[in-house]
Amino acid sequence: MNNKDLHAGTEITFADGTVRKIRPLTIRQLRKFMKIANNMRTDEGSMTDEDIDNMIESASIVIGATDPQLASDKEKLEDILDLKTYSALMAAAMGNDPN
Repeated sequence: MNNKDLHAGTEITFADGTVRKIRPLTIRQLRKFMKIANNMRTDEGSMTDEDIDNMIESASIVIGATDPQLASDKEKLEDILDLKTYSALMAAAMGNDPN
């Protein structure tokens, strides 16, 4: 996959069955994202509510450019994300091939 392909977006199927096209973060989005990402634990172990809240907040930033209404509804985000989808979302946001 080349850079042009990545900027065209990556289609990801969310837990609700909806396919959404996710593009890499812009620098402006990355600034917001990193404030959240820096609070996320990277060690292995059990996840806390705070960890999950940070996951939802980071997903909200990524989805914000594609679907602002969805990004503002944290409960709906919780309903459409699972760990596999979240991982694919983060990979696409960072400009990596989630496959």
